[in-house]
Amino acid sequence: EKYDDWDRTLMFNEQYRNFTGRTYLSNYRRDPPGHFMWRADHFGQQHWVTSKETQFVSVPPKSLTAPIKVHGRKRRLSEDEPRLLSEYRVPEQKMMNMTLTVLSCAPRVFEIDNFLSQTEVDHILELAGNENLRESTTGDVGQATKKVDLKEEKKRKTRTSKNSWVERERSPIVDAIYRRSADVMRIDEAKLRHRDASEMPEMPTQATIAESLQLVHYDKKQEYTAHHDFGYSRIEDKANGARFATLLLYLNDVPMGGETSFPRWVNAETFHELKVKPQAGKAVLCKFRH
Repeated sequence: EKYDDWDRTLMFNEQYRNFTGRTYLSNYRRDPPGHFMWRADHFGQQHWVTSKETQFVSVPPKSLTAPIKVHGRKRRLSEDEPRLLSEYRVPEQKMMNMTLTVLSCAPRVFEIDNFLSQTEVDHILELAGNENLRESTTGDVGQATKKVDLKEEKKRKTRTSKNSWVERERSPIVDAIYRRSADVMRIDEAKLRHRDASEMPEMPTQATIAESLQLVHYDKKQEYTAHHDFGYSRIEDKANGARFATLLLYLNDVPMGGETSFPRWVNAETFHELKVKPQAGKAVLCKFRH
């Protein structure tokens, strides 16, 4: 059966490439996409989205920013409930407006200015200062439990940065950023955390579909070379449960260099890569698997 699945996938990929000029990135036949996807019909196209997770403009005392201990359904906030620590957010603002601007149609890349406030940026940087940054590694779907051979990673030299991870539950501010991100992607925030057995029983697992917040530090001349920012699903995975989208959050202004580039974006004007300039507080949403 697995052989037949591979055979059908390869045959469909050949037809897909002949028709589109691109490689099919999923397994055939996959289920229809289960998440919302913003349209990207032309460069400069804009979408507007709102979120009740308004920005923090002052830092709460340490006693209020301790890790979140509540789990499951108790984390859910109703539409009428005030957001956590609302007294430290933008005064008298009940809704945050965000604009997604299309930078690329294939792949779909959207720019979101002022996604984070300076207070939120500083909070994440403070958390990063308490983390032990290690050499960044690369991986694939299903490799989370495998031991990484650092000597082999160094030979590849595809990723020379350092990184660490921050859980969503690390602080109420990080939790609010996850909730705001869910609103931008039109995904129920409950999917981005562990759930009770009675919460979303239609989901195949109670585990989160999101990764922890990855903090990445680049020194001069460090880089992550061109790559697909997702892993290929196992052939037996009918849901194609690989990374669906990436939301990049910039924490620094960089006067020169440091761009996020898309070397194979489809356009009719230039062979040069698309470069997104880092700007503190800006977010870039990338969707790779249509």
